[in-house]
Amino acid sequence: MEIQDLLINYNWKQDLNLQEITEDLRQGKSLVIVKDFPPHDDELQSFIGRLGVVLNEKRNNNGKAVFDVKITRRNNFFTSIANSNLIFPLHTDCADFDQIPDTVGLLCVEPAEEDQGINTFMFLNDLLRHLSVDERQKLLNKKWKFKNQERSILEIENGRYKICYDRITMESFSKLTEVEIEELNNLDKLFKHLSFNIKLKKGDLILFRNDLMLHGRSAIDTNSHRLMKRIRFTILNESLIP
Repeated sequence: MEIQDLLINYNWKQDLNLQEITEDLRQGKSLVIVKDFPPHDDELQSFIGRLGVVLNEKRNNNGKAVFDVKITRRNNFFTSIANSNLIFPLHTDCADFDQIPDTVGLLCVEPAEEDQGINTFMFLNDLLRHLSVDERQKLLNKKWKFKNQERSILEIENGRYKICYDRITMESFSKLTEVEIEELNNLDKLFKHLSFNIKLKKGDLILFRNDLMLHGRSAIDTNSHRLMKRIRFTILNESLIP
């Protein structure tokens, strides 16, 4: 399947059908891109608030819902992996939260150089097709520690598989055995094999399911001016869509 077949494109300057966008996200079979989106926090939060319930966090801009993903240092240390120039492996956002938001938006305000900061995605459905029944069951049964949370990599909710994975957090708060490390290494290899890349352009707002796919990014030059605005949210029930 071509990458373009995995994208559903809209344009901010045209009439947007919120019900269509929300249904696209609810199905989780594609990535939604809204082109020519304005680079303003209030505009982004207002738009996403019409699709779902936004997640406000203390570390976000002004403690609201939008977070600037850019290279940021404090005392010569990066403030987070998101704010570093490092590769960010495929993962689930907020894997250690009490409640994990099911959707993420990334607005490209300033892209990195052509071959840097490329976004990577892997669909859960593609992974499931490569897992045997026994392999699925193992991922459903085994619990891993995500800081203060214990979760399985796969779960079934309302008859639908969901995924939760963040190896950095898993390894930071647990002492893994050699067998477990090998298990995660094999998973990472499979994730990489099934992943695909998208280079966002200035003004692209990409929306994707946080529980039905994994996402990451390639490395960035330390002097890059790359800026993404991130917002996390939970999709509204169909009856609540305006």
